[in-house]
Amino acid sequence: RRGSAELVKDEVVSEGQISLRINGRDYMVISMTPLEIEEFAVGHLMAEGIIERLDEISDLRINNGKIDVQLRAEKPLRAAWFVSSGCGSGGRKIPPIAWMKPKRRGFTIKFTSEAIIEAAGSLNLSAETYRRTGGTHSAALHDERGRALIISEDIGRHTAVDKVIGKAALKGLDLSRALLASSGRLSSDIVLKAVNAGVPVVVSLSAPTDMGVKLAEAAGLTLIGFARGRRFNVYAHPERIILPEGSGGSGLSI
Repeated sequence: RRGSAELVKDEVVSEGQISLRINGRDYMVISMTPLEIEEFAVGHLMAEGIIERLDEISDLRINNGKIDVQLRAEKPLRAAWFVSSGCGSGGRKIPPIAWMKPKRRGFTIKFTSEAIIEAAGSLNLSAETYRRTGGTHSAALHDERGRALIISEDIGRHTAVDKVIGKAALKGLDLSRALLASSGRLSSDIVLKAVNAGVPVVVSLSAPTDMGVKLAEAAGLTLIGFARGRRFNVYAHPERIILPEGSGGSGLSI
């Protein structure tokens, strides 16, 4: 009733600090939702380009919010740092190799505009924690028909992407034939995660940044933003999108 107040219980999303050690060295402490921790660890290593394959990990142990990963080979790692939920890549700079020698991949897969609309439309509907709390970002992988294969949630958009990439790797899914849907902004660090993971198409409910678009163009990745209702904007590599016959590109902005 207008002008009145009442005391209610409201569920809020969980947040915790998780530490990651690689080959015995402190690598990072991150603020995240303390669920799917193994998936996060595997996905972060792949999305940051530290490993390319799951079998590069010889041992992975989790104990009381501490992740200890042993890789089969030594990797050049930067100094440890703390990462808040809002900056899941720790403010790291895009390495010059991403621009000078972009990871162009010979993707042949294409997605229909209907599959893209379905993937974006189902994202928040499938995110159970978001529907209960409104406090998470979501990331999901979809097949050519737009059907959700897996979904992950986290308080940070970067970490949600890490988790879904790791979950896919642990399940043995072929990322080169999947569409990555995200609820968050498509900045260059999110795009680079998709490039490192080998995903051909990324779609978001939100906007890209100019560096995100430039990196997607250089890396051969199809980048789609503002996917809402039956419309979406394509910012890079629209050739992977199949439009209905006679549509004339209705609802598609390039």
